[in-house]
Amino acid sequence: MGNASTTAAVLALLALAACGGSEPPPVAPPTPPAPSDSAAPVASAPPAAPAPSQTQEEAHKLLVLAASCWFGGMWGDALGEQDQAKVTGLETRCHELERRVWSTDDKVHFEQLRAFEQNAVSDVVAAVDQATKTDSVDGPRRDALLKLTGALADGAKETMLARRAGERVKRDISREPEKLSTDEVDAVQPLRAHSKLETLLKLDAGDLSKEANALGLLLATDRVELARGLPKHLKLYAVADTFQLIFGVTVPDVPSDATQKLVPGTWLKFLSDTATAAGHPVTDKAKTPRERDALAWGGMQQGFGEKLAADASGIAPSTDLSKVVTTVLHRLETEYSAQQAAEASKQAGPAKPPKK
Repeated sequence: MGNASTTAAVLALLALAACGGSEPPPVAPPTPPAPSDSAAPVASAPPAAPAPSQTQEEAHKLLVLAASCWFGGMWGDALGEQDQAKVTGLETRCHELERRVWSTDDKVHFEQLRAFEQNAVSDVVAAVDQATKTDSVDGPRRDALLKLTGALADGAKETMLARRAGERVKRDISREPEKLSTDEVDAVQPLRAHSKLETLLKLDAGDLSKEANALGLLLATDRVELARGLPKHLKLYAVADTFQLIFGVTVPDVPSDATQKLVPGTWLKFLSDTATAAGHPVTDKAKTPRERDALAWGGMQQGFGEKLAADASGIAPSTDLSKVVTTVLHRLETEYSAQQAAEASKQAGPAKPPKK
């Protein structure tokens, strides 16, 4: 009996120890509270600002537009404009330039552009500069465009002043000969001025260098046209330095007094030397001074045409400048061919009547 009680007690103690030594079950992690309706939303990143739109050669187009205004009637002549159409064309191009530069169209700005006033030229250069800032093509050549715009304005102004001086002399010859001596003297300085033209012809403008040279050649052809109708001694003042720049011909000595006449034959020799330097020498078939003068003039013009043709490949064919260069080229070639044909006809003599 006692043994049985003892055994039962031992069993009860073992059962109790087993219960006390077991590990408690793991505690489940707390469940997060449901989001409140009043919780602040998470801020999202703002949308990226759109990139500025890229243009294509807008600065260059503005430069060509400025040239079309500053070249005046010569640009209209090249485009085939005549009489009132030429006047209207000039005004239209200059007014368009006004709108592009100042967003306005008025007489004051028009006259400032045509007079090459410094503030107006500076505003045009600034407008070209602004146009390069969002241009994928003109942006990388910004410096070249700015240099070319400034050099173009200076060269065109120099040519305009020479033209005005020459036209006053021509007017005096036909209408007011009593003013001729004074205006001849006054014309010498603007007629001989050529430093701005030289800058334009020699400008390093990167991929626009041929364009710069072509613009200079166009201004030089304007001087050639100006020389028509001037007295021979003033012809030299008008084109001698220009011919030296372009063809490397030596400028003859001329009187310091513009009212003095040249040594006979000076102009013809210089023009003949220019034709030779241009690659089109006067042939021995020309016997009279008139014939030699005509052939020399034609040879000089053909030389201009060949130099323009060399630059044409560097000018975008879609631009108005390309159209002007092409038209001037055709005109020079046509005049040269006509002059050559006329001289050949003179050498052949009158046609013989057919035999009966």
